[in-house]
Amino acid sequence: MIGILVELLISWLLLKYLYSQDLKVLGFCANSKPLFLCLAAPMLYLFILYSGIAYLVENPYKFNQDYTLEDFLRSSYYVLKAVVFEELIFRGALLYILVNYCGKTKAAFISAIAFGIYHWFSYGIIGQLLEMLKVLFSTGVIGYLFACIWIKTGKIAFPIALHFAYNFTAMIIFSKEKNIGMQLLIKTHAVDPARPEGILPMLILVIYYIGFAVLCFIFLRLLKSDHDQCKVF
Repeated sequence: MIGILVELLISWLLLKYLYSQDLKVLGFCANSKPLFLCLAAPMLYLFILYSGIAYLVENPYKFNQDYTLEDFLRSSYYVLKAVVFEELIFRGALLYILVNYCGKTKAAFISAIAFGIYHWFSYGIIGQLLEMLKVLFSTGVIGYLFACIWIKTGKIAFPIALHFAYNFTAMIIFSKEKNIGMQLLIKTHAVDPARPEGILPMLILVIYYIGFAVLCFIFLRLLKSDHDQCKVF
């Protein structure tokens, strides 16, 4: 939390003394309908994806009997802090400055590349060239779309909602992050009993890697370019 407060303070100082603006210009408040969709759609997408994969490999999810409300609240707070921290860095005051300095397109690309490189360190893959390239591309695409959404709408609330909904569902609902341990749902078997063959595994892999990006692109097209009231068409 201290890190976020420091980010907010630095952001306020930069906006104040460079552009005579305050933190409101980042757009923390947004229309409730598109904001709800930004939260609900990634959750629904991941529920369908992970449940479908579990069905195909005959390894359904079950509730973690050792999971407590305290675990849930602590993990949710961890995810929220991490998301807000990242968004303030990559879609906050620095992106606002970049847009004014070098234009929307270049600013979005710079933000995306920085977002991808950041994940080299957060994933601990420095030196693993293939993994670095894969992460740079996958997270960079998402970072680019998040930046475009912010640039188009002037609302950092939208990428925060999309980012949080994805991470919350993957990490807390489906226990996809080893660093915070097993969460709400866990697999029934340690090893998948079945292994799908043919084109289906490849199709699932494609959906896994591009599904969220496609979802973000749809939101980019639907959200109006209106810095006062961002409404869905």
